[in-house]
Amino acid sequence: MFFFTTVIFSYFFLTSKTAPSPVNVSVTVDAVPVAGRSEVTLATCTVSTEQSAAEVSWHLGTLSDSVKLLTSTVKHLDGTLTVNSSLIATPTVQMNQQLVKCVIRHQMLNEELRIDHNIVVHYPPQLVFVTPFQNYSNTEVYQCEADANPPATHFKWHSKHQSIPNDAIKTEGNKIIFLKLTSDLSGLYICEASNEYGAGTGSLYWQKGEKKEDYHSEL
Repeated sequence: MFFFTTVIFSYFFLTSKTAPSPVNVSVTVDAVPVAGRSEVTLATCTVSTEQSAAEVSWHLGTLSDSVKLLTSTVKHLDGTLTVNSSLIATPTVQMNQQLVKCVIRHQMLNEELRIDHNIVVHYPPQLVFVTPFQNYSNTEVYQCEADANPPATHFKWHSKHQSIPNDAIKTEGNKIIFLKLTSDLSGLYICEASNEYGAGTGSLYWQKGEKKEDYHSEL
């Protein structure tokens, strides 16, 4: 799956000839990184200027020890210069939504520019929880939730002691519904949540008249 995003900023400053001199900045992602796969480019900060090349750096926060930089400068026939600074890393789940800042310095800028960018990493379900959703006097509903990016879209319920669905239990997407609250339904129920990258499982031990225990599992 390919994904492309671009954030572009243009800053104009007057030169001695009164013509606008732009500093164009963009932060791009060519394809969303997937956790556990090989080293990729997490994001690229591109700065185009006139007269002289910009100085481009990054504030990496908690990613400073796990990301390396690759920077190149190109001079074009029209005299403009483009600096590309890329973040290279092996993507992990922990990198998802981490904030980084592209920092630009140039003689045409009165002060440095800082462009915020949140790293996006896709990954299969890591933690899967089954928790109470709605409980009534004669019906109980539990929902399956997963830590995944993109969110889990497919859910399967099963149990070793029950064939699901049946006249006492039905499922609706990520929910399992106990239509009857009888002792023969007591036992372990498994939810499998998945997205395009994989699956994870969580479980619920249900027993009539007792406090339910919620379980989770991780890959």
